[in-house]
Amino acid sequence: MAIKTFILENSTTKKKRQADIQNAVREFLKEPKAKVVYDENGGMPIVENTEKKHYISIARANSVMLVVLCDRPVGIDGEYLPRVLSPENKVDYLVLAERFFTDEEIEFIRDAEKSAEAETFVKIWTRKEAYVKCIGKTIAEFPSFSVVDGSRLLSKVGSVPLRKFSIKFPECEDYLFVIAGLE
Repeated sequence: MAIKTFILENSTTKKKRQADIQNAVREFLKEPKAKVVYDENGGMPIVENTEKKHYISIARANSVMLVVLCDRPVGIDGEYLPRVLSPENKVDYLVLAERFFTDEEIEFIRDAEKSAEAETFVKIWTRKEAYVKCIGKTIAEFPSFSVVDGSRLLSKVGSVPLRKFSIKFPECEDYLFVIAGLE
């Protein structure tokens, strides 16, 4: 198995989301005792009680929860673009970038057209989030690495590949997903 993707409903309760993930993993692996647990930091999910080691990453965006199961470290993140790009959205993405991003990434956003600022921010954020999920870190690491090289988004951070992740489901064009760790 290289990768298995589950598209699940993003339930409003943590308990329901966890049960949905648990059931999907058990059913796919055909291992009724498989258990998805979170590491001691409460963030990175891992699969226990299985014959082979499995890595898992979860992205929640709007009504969709995307879960990837893999035989090597993986990270995924996503965003529901209509929420970000809505004219009613009053978030100042440059201020957020100044809090979390490197100087190079902030300049990358500043260089974008004003109308593309939010989307440019999201492209950087989802890459960074997928990467830290893959390496088992948190957003506290964001200022320590860049996903931008001059005027382009990087396809790797160190040896970890980053790429847009396309998956088909109703209204999939409204989402941006990035996966880290897989070529």
